[in-house]
Amino acid sequence: MEKAGERLGTTEVNAFELAVSAFPDGRRDSVKLAQVQRVLDRLDVLILDRKGALRAAELVSKLRARGRTVGVLDALVAGIALESGYNTIVTRDEDFRRIPGMKVETY
Repeated sequence: MEKAGERLGTTEVNAFELAVSAFPDGRRDSVKLAQVQRVLDRLDVLILDRKGALRAAELVSKLRARGRTVGVLDALVAGIALESGYNTIVTRDEDFRRIPGMKVETY
């Protein structure tokens, strides 16, 4: 996610998703974990706070009312981003296109 004129950002949810890859077969891969940490150190990592959680809940509710769904982690990422002033996400995940207020750029 990028906020105009500011650094690139991600969320703690995305940090979790990256960190999972550093524990293949349930064992810590110290090299991979260090790589993940270096990537995260270059980004603004947005926390999941109450405002972000409530925004995510609102997004899920609005989509359900329209007969649409979105994954819980995607909703949390969107809720955190939108509450933190980010409205653009760079992803290959097309589900984000259903989220009101979220602009999607693909790579």
